[in-house]
Amino acid sequence: MSESTSATPRQYRFHPLMEGIAVAAVIFSAIMFVSYFIYVRAVEAQEDEIKEGLLRSAGVIQSFIDVDLHRTFRSPESEDTPEYQAQIGPMWKVINAGVQIEFVYTVILGEDGKAYFVLDATPDGDADGDGVEDSVDVMQEYDEIPEDLMEALETQTLIASDKPYTDQWGTFVSAYVPLYDSDGNFEAVLGLDIEKSNYYERLEPIQRATIRAMVAGFFISYMIGSIVWFLRHFAAQLNTSRMRFFDKAGGDAQPAA
Repeated sequence: MSESTSATPRQYRFHPLMEGIAVAAVIFSAIMFVSYFIYVRAVEAQEDEIKEGLLRSAGVIQSFIDVDLHRTFRSPESEDTPEYQAQIGPMWKVINAGVQIEFVYTVILGEDGKAYFVLDATPDGDADGDGVEDSVDVMQEYDEIPEDLMEALETQTLIASDKPYTDQWGTFVSAYVPLYDSDGNFEAVLGLDIEKSNYYERLEPIQRATIRAMVAGFFISYMIGSIVWFLRHFAAQLNTSRMRFFDKAGGDAQPAA
């Protein structure tokens, strides 16, 4: 007498919704991490490019300044001299060249430890309508001097701002270049300012691209999570049907003689 036997099929556990959500969350997190990393690196690169651009412009202007002559400008009356007007000519051209540089000027450190303007190519008046005269006089004190500019004056080193600062003329990102006379003696610092709005305007394309990448990442994660849910849900139904089939087949089976 022979006896037929059948193996019991394995019962699998399925959680389609949780599995779909888990897969989507992992993919979305990975996309967000990569997007954020790329965004940070891109912003840093753009900020460095802005600073380097300011420093390059400052280097060009620096080459046109007669530092020995600069030492002779120590009163407001100096502004009316041909020599002074010749010195601010290159500065004026940079401001009007459409490169988004708002102010170009030189500052000296007085014996009293305070900072004073010397060269300034800004036209007289209040062009931005903020109630503050845009131009400054020779030897006018810079009473809200930024820390970076004071550091450049005290250390006589080249400095570019790491973040915007605010003074009575607005909020800017700046670069500062030391000026030396023909004997190698430190005389002043040349400053270039770019408005904060223009600074962040250059970063906007990176921000928009990052937002688009995140939105696209969300939809990609949603689609993949939905596919995982569908496949796991379908597999769960197949497994349930298979178990029912074997249960029915096992109940109907009779021993054979």
